[in-house]
Amino acid sequence: MTSPAHARTRPIQLAETPSLPWIRLAGWSAIAVGGLLALVLVRLTGGSPNPLNHFGYFPIVLAAYLFGWRGGVVTAAYVAFLLGPLPTLAGLAWGVEQLDAWAIRGATFALVGGLTGYLFDHARAATLGWRSAAVEIAQRERDGMVALARGAEAKDTDTGDHVVRVRLIAEELARAAGVDGQRAADIGWSAMLHDVGKLHVPDRILLKPGPLSAAEWTIMRRHPVWGAEILAQGEGFEVARRIARWHHENIDGSGYPDGLRGDRIPLEARIVRIADSFDAMTHDRPYQPARAVEWALEELARCAGTQFDPELARLFIDQLRNDVGLRDRLLAHRAAHGSLDLRTVSDVLGPS
Repeated sequence: MTSPAHARTRPIQLAETPSLPWIRLAGWSAIAVGGLLALVLVRLTGGSPNPLNHFGYFPIVLAAYLFGWRGGVVTAAYVAFLLGPLPTLAGLAWGVEQLDAWAIRGATFALVGGLTGYLFDHARAATLGWRSAAVEIAQRERDGMVALARGAEAKDTDTGDHVVRVRLIAEELARAAGVDGQRAADIGWSAMLHDVGKLHVPDRILLKPGPLSAAEWTIMRRHPVWGAEILAQGEGFEVARRIARWHHENIDGSGYPDGLRGDRIPLEARIVRIADSFDAMTHDRPYQPARAVEWALEELARCAGTQFDPELARLFIDQLRNDVGLRDRLLAHRAAHGSLDLRTVSDVLGPS
């Protein structure tokens, strides 16, 4: 069976600017009204020549911003016609300019509309290029995270599935804790690397079916430090580095490797502490068989305030019981990989 960690990461998509018909209609309506308003103001104040002719630049610049250089030029012609030939064609005998005057104004309007629209077009293109570059960098970082997770999977037969589940749980818990969407996604992806330091742990320890000796535990407890050292070598792994080093810290200060306590443990590490522990308890591991979800939830509640952040533990327990979307995603993943008794899950979480 192919592990999810072997799948390609989903490409990050740029959000497209909506081009709704009503938005374009509203834009053209505002431009048309702006040109007519310029005409009315000029005629009410004595006709041309008139400083209020400059009011015509407003609909021209608006059209250039909304529709680029073509819109700017078309609107320039429209406004120039309203302020120049139209009064003459309408037979108005006062405040009417000669042909050369309104022709020069029309050419100036067209130059301003075309040039402004050209600059707006290039500014939009440059912005899109910067966004595309940022997305490409983010995609490469995620690809790097998955590549490192694959390396850890080679050491532990369940790690590939484990890191995918931890990513899902960590991201959902981060959102429930009030973290904004982008940062929650970053925490989820970074959570995949929480155990990358196990690359340095010998197989005889990592895959040992029985309890570890004191000496073996000393080595195993070095993996958070090794993980942070691995992730310190690349840019863009700051969140993952903090998670890797401190995801075994306990809220009461009894954890490792640094014995941090309370809020001194970064939020993302406290989140992954819960996600990692819950998933490890409810799935077969070399050192213990899978526990029932009910047992795992009770264990999280029992250890809240000692091992786990009590507020995050409460959020997670409530979320798992009440969030139908999260429950369905976890059930679907576990059903696909056959790693948990779904009857037990349904008993705890309610009918799917």
